[in-house]
Amino acid sequence: MKRLLRVTLLMLVSFTATDAVAAEMTLAAVIDTVISQDPGLKISRMDTAITASDSQRIEGLLDPLATASLSGSKEKLPVSSVFQATDTRTAQIAGSLSKPLGNGDLVSADFTYNRVSQSFANPAIAAQVARFNPAYRNQINLAYRHPLLRGADKPDYNRAITANEASTRASRLQEMVVAHTLALQAINNYYQLASDEIDIRIAGQAVTRAERLLSYQHTREQFGLIERADRLQAEALLAGRKTDLQQAKARRASDLSLLNRLMLRKPDAELTISIASTPLPEPEAFDTLLATALQQRPELKVLQAQLDAADAQLLIANDGDQSQLDLIAKVGTRTLNSSPATAATQALSINDHFASLSVEYSDVWGRNTARAAMRKAELSRQRILAEQTRSTEQISDQLAAASTALISGAPSLQAARKQAEAESRKFTAEMARYRESRSDTATVVQFEGDLRNAQLRAELQRLSLQLAATQLAWARGDLPPLTTNNKTRVDAWNN
Repeated sequence: MKRLLRVTLLMLVSFTATDAVAAEMTLAAVIDTVISQDPGLKISRMDTAITASDSQRIEGLLDPLATASLSGSKEKLPVSSVFQATDTRTAQIAGSLSKPLGNGDLVSADFTYNRVSQSFANPAIAAQVARFNPAYRNQINLAYRHPLLRGADKPDYNRAITANEASTRASRLQEMVVAHTLALQAINNYYQLASDEIDIRIAGQAVTRAERLLSYQHTREQFGLIERADRLQAEALLAGRKTDLQQAKARRASDLSLLNRLMLRKPDAELTISIASTPLPEPEAFDTLLATALQQRPELKVLQAQLDAADAQLLIANDGDQSQLDLIAKVGTRTLNSSPATAATQALSINDHFASLSVEYSDVWGRNTARAAMRKAELSRQRILAEQTRSTEQISDQLAAASTALISGAPSLQAARKQAEAESRKFTAEMARYRESRSDTATVVQFEGDLRNAQLRAELQRLSLQLAATQLAWARGDLPPLTTNNKTRVDAWNN
């Protein structure tokens, strides 16, 4: 029984340790969890799939087109001469096949095979034409159309493929923009939680000092060394410090809930953060930071892909503003016979043939539709260029803010640490004077508040420097980190 209890206790301890390890998360792990769990990325992936599916529609522009028809007719008309047929019966089979080419040309072939039977009112006339009644006709045509102006090089296909590939790349990179934005949210929430923990720790230390002071006041009051008002000041100090501690815990609970929900965890799921005390990066020239950011930031990659798509759409619109001028070459065979088989086979001979070469011109007066499309494409392109300028300025602002905070924060941290050390020495010295009855309670309370504020300022300044370094890495485009879980996703975005 004792052995069973020991085993059970060991299992409980191991489970508790495992939970504690699982609850401790680094910033990189939080960012990766946020990205992998965000439902918005699933929507972005669906948008990418929708955009990519349009390529099949564009490929359909080169699909061959086949048509076939079978018809029969009977026509009976009054005649003014015995040489005219009173009744004409026609049966026809027709078909065509056309294939657009990638250079804008069109190759087509068609055939028509029909049977014509006529009736005449005069039997003598009918006997004379009986040799070709019914008559079988067959014709086969081959045509080649080459556009000289509009449609040359088939921009509605070739440029559309380019535009669709660029749009698909932009949609895929948009997932990276979402991930980049989520990373910043995770960074801010993570460091806010770290700030709350610093508040709790400093507030706890202040509570401990206030409790010691109150205990000391109780002892001195019993011996009549201080008045009741001095003890009440110490009690008020302790009550205030406990209020500060409770407020810090409440802020942490609220910020913990935000971070947990960002990772799609339960709001009250406990989390232990771990911020490594890494050396701060050396200051870099602003131009160097900006050049790196312009190459790495996903927003600019998206805009470049959108610009490529807009350029392709503009070329398509420019082509629509041209006149239609096509060079058309046709060749064909013709047959006529009273035998259906002979009429069909003789179509393969070129004895009776047809050939033509023509130029076809067409145009739309006003071209309002084409010019509206051009105007829209040009405005879309200008809008993307304006977005690039705005994004570049926003990135510059982010880099400048993080870099300035990092550079100016180091001296501030040194000054804050020196002030905290000085306030600690001042408070210790004042407590020594107070024990010797050479100081009053109000002064001790004031000095304790000065010490608490100085310690809090120093800790928060240290944390703000680390936050500035992380935000600088984010602004430069180095975050989110390439962990094992999301490296595949980032490679897919870049490709």
